[in-house]
Amino acid sequence: MNGAMASACARSSVVPAAPPAASTKSSACPSKKATATFPRRTVWCRAAGRHDDDGHLWLPRRDVLTSLGGVAAGLVGYPGLASGALEANPVESCRRGDKVNDKLVECTDPNREYPCPPPSPVRPVDFKPEGAVRRVRQPAHLLSREYQEKYKEAIAKMKALPASHPLSFAAQAAIHQAYCDGHYRYDPAAKNRPFDVHFSWIFAPWHRMYIYFYEKALGQLIGDDTFALPYWNWDAPAGMVVPPLFRDSFANPLYDRNREQPRLDKVVDLDFLNAPDDAPLIPFNGPKDDKYEQLVYKNLCTIYQQQIRGGRGARAFLGEKLCSDTDFRLKEINERYKRRQGGQKAKRDKTKSQGSLERMAHTALHVWVGRSGPPEGKTCSADTGGVLGHDGAFNCNNDMGFLGSSGRDPLFYSHHANVDRLWHIWSTKLGGEGFRDPEWLDASFVFYDGVESPRPVSIKFRDVLDTRNLGYTYDAESEEDLPWLSCKLSPLVPHGKDSPPRPSPRKMLVYPLSLAKGEVVVVAAVAVPPKQPGQQRVLVIQGVEYDPTAENKFDVAINVPGDQALKVGPENSEYAGSFAVVPSSKAGGGTLEGRITLFVDDVLDDVMGDGDTTVDVVLVPRTDEEIKVFLPPTIQNQ
Repeated sequence: MNGAMASACARSSVVPAAPPAASTKSSACPSKKATATFPRRTVWCRAAGRHDDDGHLWLPRRDVLTSLGGVAAGLVGYPGLASGALEANPVESCRRGDKVNDKLVECTDPNREYPCPPPSPVRPVDFKPEGAVRRVRQPAHLLSREYQEKYKEAIAKMKALPASHPLSFAAQAAIHQAYCDGHYRYDPAAKNRPFDVHFSWIFAPWHRMYIYFYEKALGQLIGDDTFALPYWNWDAPAGMVVPPLFRDSFANPLYDRNREQPRLDKVVDLDFLNAPDDAPLIPFNGPKDDKYEQLVYKNLCTIYQQQIRGGRGARAFLGEKLCSDTDFRLKEINERYKRRQGGQKAKRDKTKSQGSLERMAHTALHVWVGRSGPPEGKTCSADTGGVLGHDGAFNCNNDMGFLGSSGRDPLFYSHHANVDRLWHIWSTKLGGEGFRDPEWLDASFVFYDGVESPRPVSIKFRDVLDTRNLGYTYDAESEEDLPWLSCKLSPLVPHGKDSPPRPSPRKMLVYPLSLAKGEVVVVAAVAVPPKQPGQQRVLVIQGVEYDPTAENKFDVAINVPGDQALKVGPENSEYAGSFAVVPSSKAGGGTLEGRITLFVDDVLDDVMGDGDTTVDVVLVPRTDEEIKVFLPPTIQNQ
């Protein structure tokens, strides 16, 4: 397909952008389905042992690696990371691949001169459900003084353990670093592909496992098997601030100096990176004026969008399937892109697609708490408090604002306890159902249990779907009143018979689109297929290229005029969702590619008029770093 023919399929109604081809096939805008079979892949883990100035374990040492997955067994038992016949469908991720086991796992670190850990001499034991619910997690801001002191004592004792102990605080932080900053890898000789527990359906169950063993270790350290990890209750107005328990800097093991200090006593913004740079922070204990009420209401609507409107079904809420071969769709994408761009090769789509549980409030608060960068006028380095990423560069969004260092902040664990709680609420009170796919249910990871005599435990996703199997639950009283359930979305502009006519397309586009902050892109006349029985309509944007070390976000709205789009937010009925990631590094540098899948049936019902067969998809960049989009948005049934 030459450039002229590509332009015939790509037009914009406001700012440079382009709609996708119609869902019906035509000679000018073809769409093909490709199938590919790939050879078996090998799983690798990079690891090294080095400590920073705070005594944190930079990466697991020989005797700690098993806590990161039993000789990299975080991937052991995970089906679908090896080979298999994969259908290159724009929505469907992949079919089940071969299981990955310890026979395929090796460890190497070609970028650093540190030896790999030997295999663990101890075989993991299988997890056994706990016989009773002994632990009840409570909101951190409602803890009694006695419980606060108990929590501090447990953290202090965990920090006092030698870094080589697999349940030390340093080792716990290293687990998240290794799994989330590119140290677990497969097929490094050929493709050097990283494995990450974010950006897919692995996110929620893996973090539930991780927090569970962390919580148990805290209780063991203080001899209290009823001790439960407090959660940061940021989905309720009374909890929309960093809990004071974590802010006191005097002899407090819960304090972390690597936080953005001006924000800590302000009302959190669960849609962070949406507000203008000069927008004032709202004091949590200040006057409850209109600005305070507006931010609190926007926060509640963010959770409503995350849990209900954008979380209908497991794929919407928990994320898409993790595919073993990141290039399974490369052939199709390249062919389509080359036809549009006159032979130029496309960027590959690694099919990373988060669920609403991961990409919304969770991501916003990581960035909200972490530092915004080095001191003014200075570059990021070890001298300015930066943390060294796996790419060899320093990052100053630490601790919470950078995936490689998030686990170093005790607040991280209470933050994720609330993420876990919202999954629990979705599964129980809201009636959500997880995946039935054995590939998900039988995925397994290995963690250490038992402070006195640590032993590796193999645990599957099916083991953690009910928190009662893990011996904990959440404070029932806090779940009786969920204020975000009552959020009422309002339209930003009129729709239906009262809506003004949409402007006709007036500018042709060539992909990739380059998204820049403040420059709205309206992709006009995106075809909307009729809804099929038993299916949901999704808006898919593939081929999203971004710099993982930077803050990245763009919002997606439907049928909003370009000159009004900067005002759109989760409190509006036109809001479809966002692409947002927590900064991380990439070994060797460079960019990452992903995609976004948004479930939009409710949005379409609100914004489409009778007889409409197309909508305008509006991309609203919110961050400074350039984001490229290599493929047009499409709306499909799935």
